[in-house]
Amino acid sequence: MTTFSFTQCVTVLFEGAPASQDIEAALERWPLAGHAKQEEGEDGWALSAGGWVYDAPGGGYVAVDVVSRPWPDDPAAAAASRGLSAAWSRGAFGPAATPGALARAIDQPWLWPEGAAAAKRHQAVVRFRTGFVAPEPGSPEAAKTPNRDPVYELSLLTEIAQPVLQKKGAVALFVPAGEALRSREQVDAALRRKVGSGPPPFELWSNVRSVALSRDKDATWLAIDVVGMAQFGLPDVEAIFAEGKEEPEAVEQLIRNACLHLVSGRPIAPGSTSDDGAGRRWEASHGAALVTPRRPVVRWLPSASPRPSKATFTKLAALSSTARTG
Repeated sequence: MTTFSFTQCVTVLFEGAPASQDIEAALERWPLAGHAKQEEGEDGWALSAGGWVYDAPGGGYVAVDVVSRPWPDDPAAAAASRGLSAAWSRGAFGPAATPGALARAIDQPWLWPEGAAAAKRHQAVVRFRTGFVAPEPGSPEAAKTPNRDPVYELSLLTEIAQPVLQKKGAVALFVPAGEALRSREQVDAALRRKVGSGPPPFELWSNVRSVALSRDKDATWLAIDVVGMAQFGLPDVEAIFAEGKEEPEAVEQLIRNACLHLVSGRPIAPGSTSDDGAGRRWEASHGAALVTPRRPVVRWLPSASPRPSKATFTKLAALSSTARTG
């Protein structure tokens, strides 16, 4: 039986399910390879809701389907349904995505504040996924490492999704693994950049968040982090500091620069130092994220202001398992 492996996912949120002919018309410039049927069984739509398969330039495929229901964001529902659980584990909503991603994106819409209200209006989703046909287990092809370019895949999906985002009823681009909500204007502006004129539009595919973690006798501890780097096979980045001791805008610049450093193929070793946008020094370490979702991160701590104690870190890690980002 043919098995597909998904590598990336972006979506367009709609107020109601769009007509199939409207999606076909929006994607007419892309070479159609065939049609996909809806998967049978309990919540089979989660794996494939039926739609279209397009040949991707350079190999692989792009699967597009219309999900005539809201994004399946509830972690409890995902755990309770065998079909939903299997779809999440197979990467059908994005290999690096997790349930609750849309709620967290709504909580942290700083790059597009209107995105929270737009996302809450959605009742349907058009899903765009890159992938390839998985080789038979034990075959010579199965032993080979797939030749993938995550930046190319996300760029391709964004370009394919752009005309669908222009359709009546479309309210937002949602990148599940980056927990990012973006407007059609933001997508248009990013895609107008000339190739080679600067870095890829990582701001479309990832989200910078600001979170109050906890208050103790010493300080109110804050985190600024980025979610979405797992789409590129890289750790996310977070900075932990005491409220009033560092400038959040300067810390955000540190976070973004660290992401570009990682994407360029240069790892950040524990003990590395870097300055933020205000010229203040920070030191890097590696750990597990203190803000949901749990994942590996490069953590930055300030060199010239208070840092959390080991006991505080333990407390923060325990709180992070249940805390929201809002």
